[in-house]
Amino acid sequence: MKILLVDDERTEREGIRFLIEKFQFELEVAEAANGKLAMEYLQKYQDVDILLTDVKMPYMDGLQLAKYAKENRPDVIIIIFSAYSEFDYAKKACEVSAVNYLLKPIEVEEFKQVMEHVIALCRQKKQWKEQKENLLVADKKLLLYRLFNTKESVTEIVEKLKEYKINLENKYICFVSIETRNNYFELCEEEFEKILKRNMKLPYEQIDFYPNQIYVIIYSREPIEERKVENSIRLLYADLTEEKAEMPSIIVGTTFFGIKEFSGRVKEMEDVRNDTFSYFSGVIYIAQKAARDTGTLEETMQMKDSIFRSIEDENMPAVEEQLLVYLKRLENEKASSAFYAKYLILDIVKAIYQKYGIYNESLIMQTADEIMNSHDLWKVGEVVSKVIREITVSQKQSLPDTSLTVSEIKKVIKNEYMHDIGLEEIAEKVCLTASYVSFIFKKETGYNLVKYLTDYRMKKAKELLEESNWKIVDIGKACGYTNQPYFNKLFKNYYGVTPKQYREQK
Repeated sequence: MKILLVDDERTEREGIRFLIEKFQFELEVAEAANGKLAMEYLQKYQDVDILLTDVKMPYMDGLQLAKYAKENRPDVIIIIFSAYSEFDYAKKACEVSAVNYLLKPIEVEEFKQVMEHVIALCRQKKQWKEQKENLLVADKKLLLYRLFNTKESVTEIVEKLKEYKINLENKYICFVSIETRNNYFELCEEEFEKILKRNMKLPYEQIDFYPNQIYVIIYSREPIEERKVENSIRLLYADLTEEKAEMPSIIVGTTFFGIKEFSGRVKEMEDVRNDTFSYFSGVIYIAQKAARDTGTLEETMQMKDSIFRSIEDENMPAVEEQLLVYLKRLENEKASSAFYAKYLILDIVKAIYQKYGIYNESLIMQTADEIMNSHDLWKVGEVVSKVIREITVSQKQSLPDTSLTVSEIKKVIKNEYMHDIGLEEIAEKVCLTASYVSFIFKKETGYNLVKYLTDYRMKKAKELLEESNWKIVDIGKACGYTNQPYFNKLFKNYYGVTPKQYREQK
């Protein structure tokens, strides 16, 4: 905490500084020789907690200074000290909300008691302020979450967000969806927020969806430059993939103006996410993906369909021949982005792997990496050719019965949801790779597996709050959440209230 000492006598300031050091009060000390200089200091610096001021000073006296502080810096605690003990001064000190009135010469023990009292008040005020700020942050995050995950009026939610200085009206807006294979955003929340802040050069808000998925809203009064967004996303992706710690899937939406298109653009993002290659890692720009001529798109898709028919017929020589034509076509499409081309090639690789029943996670991730890190379209073609060569010499594998597999996955979740399990652990229990478990579960149920697990846990938490007298911390642990603040935040995202508030309503 910081204290500002104001007295036109230097020896008085030095004496008080000595006493602060003597009693080892944890205070940073600033000084001013008169009220005018002190007022200028308060205007320039916002970190003053305590104002200790003499009364009689040139230019501006202590009572005038205290009045200014009361009106403009109500968070600052004021102490008046003076050689004048008349009642009028004490009365005026009360009028400007001074906590105490000290007489010169200062009594050491009295000074100690006053400062201990004031420091305790400062700590209490800081604690209240932090609690209030935490509540405001939680409410703001809930409103942002509801923008994407509710049937409420977007207009009404946007209006409420203005209270938190977030104005999305009459702004250019762009969505970014980031998904990871594991619960990165739960385990590395602070680290990710630092990465995002470091790389995102435009105004933005972060919305937490699931332990492995977040949305970012970029918004600006001026048109959003595609170049700036691409640069920020490139740096963000590089930070997240440093040392292969994470392999995120990032989708960058089309920029739009105003909130009327909000819901439609959210659906657009969800549609692209649902169509994404199940083990895809990299970046997709919807604007670039959709910027091509319709006739060209139809022609290109016909070529792609021909390749898919050849894959279905297990005619790999035809696949390679058609792929060559396909790549030439993509090369001639000047409007096609590298990310779009790679995304389509990943679809072809996916179809080949699925046809031959190959779900080796490390092999698939390695192939996806080679494609996404290729700087040349023909290098991408070489990767696919290598996949074809390796697959044609292996025997076709039959896929497990998917319905039984999904049933077994649900059984594992039902029996193990209270433990620290995720995609990898579930896959291990059903003796399949994590990528195949994720793919087949979503294919049959339409649910992301991590989302299904989270939904199941939230449902169980609600039941326990309704039917038991367990402590909330124990309910969180019983539902697989050892991190109590995270459990509270996730529950509030689902039901609009904290677990404690939910129980009190019942």
